[in-house]
Amino acid sequence: MTNNLISFINSIFFHLFLLAILTLDFSIFTPQLDREKIVPIEFISFPAIKDERAKRNNDSLSARRNNNIEIEKEIKKISEQNNNKLNLNSLDNLQKQIEETKFFQEKKEVQVRIFLIQKRINSIWKKPSLINQNIETEIQINLAPSGEILKYEMISSSGNKIFDDSAFRALANISFITEVIGMDRNYFERNFRSFNLVFKSKD
Repeated sequence: MTNNLISFINSIFFHLFLLAILTLDFSIFTPQLDREKIVPIEFISFPAIKDERAKRNNDSLSARRNNNIEIEKEIKKISEQNNNKLNLNSLDNLQKQIEETKFFQEKKEVQVRIFLIQKRINSIWKKPSLINQNIETEIQINLAPSGEILKYEMISSSGNKIFDDSAFRALANISFITEVIGMDRNYFERNFRSFNLVFKSKD
């Protein structure tokens, strides 16, 4: 009985506590905001900043384009210079080839003329008949533009005095080398002012 009474009393107090909580105004615990201190926030667009950024981008793009144009001009300039150098080199090479061709052609002509001179002198040369050795002597001849023989001297002896003297006698019987008469003076000075003839015991 006593236990039931205690339980009944506890139940009454519990329900009263719940009723008090439900009826309590919690607004007294909520801090009141000071409306005067609230600052409204407005979102402002900045078209000037956008325009400035766009202008910088356009300026940067324009600068890159101008730079590319300058680079292309420089490349074209260098290419033209290289082409001019190639053309000059080609002309120089062509000129060298022409000069070399003229040089070798002249040397061949000189060899032919000296061969004819040697052949004519050999036709009057009395070669010693008793010499069975294969020997030769080389003689240098100095000429005047008129073809006159000014002097001659031995460059290389055969080692046989009789053979060497016979070559000298052949030259002594000739006063002029007619093959150079009327020759261009520069051509003569380059090739026939002084030249060598070789006298051989055997052809």
